[in-house]
Amino acid sequence: MKPENSAYDSCALCGEPVNPEPDSCYGRARGNIEGYLDTYFTLWKCPSCGSIHSLDPVDFEEIYRRYPLNERRLDLFARGTLGNLLRRLESHGMERSHRILDYGCGNGLFVEFLRKRGYRRVEGWDPYVPGWQELPEGRFDWIVANDVIEHVEQPRELVRHCRGLLAPGGRLYVGTADAEGVEEMKSLERHIMRLHQPYHRVILTQEGLLGLGREAGLEQVASWRRSYMDRMVPFSNYRFLDEFNRALGHNMNRAMEPDAGRIMVKRPGLWFWAFFGYFFPSAMEPAVIWQEKRGA
Repeated sequence: MKPENSAYDSCALCGEPVNPEPDSCYGRARGNIEGYLDTYFTLWKCPSCGSIHSLDPVDFEEIYRRYPLNERRLDLFARGTLGNLLRRLESHGMERSHRILDYGCGNGLFVEFLRKRGYRRVEGWDPYVPGWQELPEGRFDWIVANDVIEHVEQPRELVRHCRGLLAPGGRLYVGTADAEGVEEMKSLERHIMRLHQPYHRVILTQEGLLGLGREAGLEQVASWRRSYMDRMVPFSNYRFLDEFNRALGHNMNRAMEPDAGRIMVKRPGLWFWAFFGYFFPSAMEPAVIWQEKRGA
């Protein structure tokens, strides 16, 4: 049921009113970081476009004050997945000479990764992380907004903001969680990782994501369905991450601790997902590259 102080009165994507009925459009999902593990949040799936909204309002300054993903380090796993992301970008024209903005950069992990790869004109911005809160001036040849658009309450505004920061002919990469596959809103426990409450505010479908670019007047260059984290390298696939986090009670803080791997002894079935999870994805993560028209 829609909370009285709902963050949304209508769908942020298509404008469909958030009505009390049908009840099947509503669900409850708990958080997956410490501080929210026992807190349940109300989610609504738009019956028109399929996007999922987190209806309980949040204090963004507060929730990002203790966000564990902002403590990540450039370890072996991060280098592998970010390398996969970089291959996507380079295959569609990203060069070391380009000026690049990591939009919503967290603690700057991808900025660090790119600089180690010889990209010297890369900058980052994140309004909730000290040291990254000042938006660099000027325009950019590339903007990468990976795993960001689902964290804002108005995804349309994010696309428009990014477009305004692009140089003529510049390109924008957006990757996000996927609302498709969440069919039964009364049974959300298995989707906790992609729902990621209370951080994911609006979760789009692939078509919803692509539509935002068309609406903004951007030209589509390429798109993907699979997560950039999906590789055929052992331990580097979304399904393994999903099952690994599930085995740890969907506690992201615990999953990031150095000894978290000990769970592999207690849950030997995780070894199957570590090696073969790529072939059994539990969720997709649509992504797209758009280009600003030259002369715009």
